[in-house]
Amino acid sequence: MKLYHLAVRSGLLFTRAALKQQILLRVVTLLLDSGSSYTILSWGTISSLGLDPGASAIRRPVMTANGELLLPEVTIEEFQALGQRLGQFPVLAHTIPLGRQVHGVLGMNFLRQFETCLNFKQATIQLY
Repeated sequence: MKLYHLAVRSGLLFTRAALKQQILLRVVTLLLDSGSSYTILSWGTISSLGLDPGASAIRRPVMTANGELLLPEVTIEEFQALGQRLGQFPVLAHTIPLGRQVHGVLGMNFLRQFETCLNFKQATIQLY
């Protein structure tokens, strides 16, 4: 068990993740979002890995402030965040309106796979 420090910006918590697809590797910044059922990456980030979200036959419903959206699901060959490495990890594609420095959200489909201790006051997280 290792303690990870999260970046804090405007009261929100962020972490970095590494995405690997064949020979391509991307390091991205993700908003930690326990209110999101899925990990969601920007369309551009997914496309930069050589994947085409538009070609995905799988669509998942996601509730947003503007109503329900059906977002394409793609599988990332290797997803690494907070000291954990997962193979064949499903993510959803969306046009993320969080700015150019944020590539998506780290959702519950990642966090639920571990015992997680999140300390909001200290902006730290531990995964067991």
